[in-house]
Amino acid sequence: MNNEDRDISFSSAWLEGTLNDEQLSQLTPEQLKNYNLQLEYNKEHKGHESQHEMMAFILLFALFASQFLILWWKKKHYKSYQAVSLGGLYFFPVLFAIYAGWPRFICIWILFSLLNGFVIYKATRQPLDAVTPRMVYKWYTVVYNASFVVGLIGYCIILFVFFGLSELFAIDSGFIQVGILMLSYGLYFGVLGRDFVEICQDRMAATIGYYSKDGLPNKYLGEGICAVCGYSTSQPTMVPSTGESRPVMFSDDPVHQLTCKHVFHEKCIRGWVLIGKKDICPYCKEKVDLNQFKKNPWDTQQQLYLNLLDGVRYLVVWQPIIFGAVQLAYYIFGLD
Repeated sequence: MNNEDRDISFSSAWLEGTLNDEQLSQLTPEQLKNYNLQLEYNKEHKGHESQHEMMAFILLFALFASQFLILWWKKKHYKSYQAVSLGGLYFFPVLFAIYAGWPRFICIWILFSLLNGFVIYKATRQPLDAVTPRMVYKWYTVVYNASFVVGLIGYCIILFVFFGLSELFAIDSGFIQVGILMLSYGLYFGVLGRDFVEICQDRMAATIGYYSKDGLPNKYLGEGICAVCGYSTSQPTMVPSTGESRPVMFSDDPVHQLTCKHVFHEKCIRGWVLIGKKDICPYCKEKVDLNQFKKNPWDTQQQLYLNLLDGVRYLVVWQPIIFGAVQLAYYIFGLD
């Protein structure tokens, strides 16, 4: 037996705890101490192969079953799904930031919450101001654009360091942490704004009365009325309940007509479709061709970015819950 085979045999016997007396006599005191620790480890984990298989089975089952459960919940009980999803997305990161001591994130989160809270307050007032829908869509457009730019810069920094380009400019490799931080901020606040705008949009639409998610609208849409803001696009209109004349709003804004022949202010319908994620007419619910609203490459990039944000929600909200459930199952079954 050559030295290489002897070493392999010795290593195998060491790991299995089956060294003979001759091999034990050749060990130094330090090696003998480590060997005894190996024996204790083997004794503690003896018969754990089946336990590890069970743990792996529980983990895989939780990962796959949770996908079907989340999809079913979202389809059948969307409001409760939306509330739990948004609550977890909103509070989990800041609670972890408090626990980990991240003052920068806490300050940015508080600033965002104050501004976003004001926008939500305006969106839930009755009656709704004519400029409120535009203000809401404008705010979330800023959130989307800012999160997109910050996330993109962070992503470029990560690639810059990953491919070793930072060394050409004598930049510390720790600079990648800046990229990861910016990418995380961009994705988090992007998906947070994406969820909040849906709530604001539904509330504003319900207040105006020309849109109903489940049934028929509460109001009849007169000719030339924008169903997003409730004001005329071409000429003054009469309010049936009060008899007052409602003036034309945003006369400088171009009028956009959908294929269903309903007309809207250009900025109102673009906010409804691109920012509010609705691909239907706000009144008759006929499908809208999204391509007609993409006037420049930025709109297409933004749509791709918004699709990416859906995956971030799963990582931030549902993945911690799933792994928490897995740990609970391990505890119940006595799996360490």
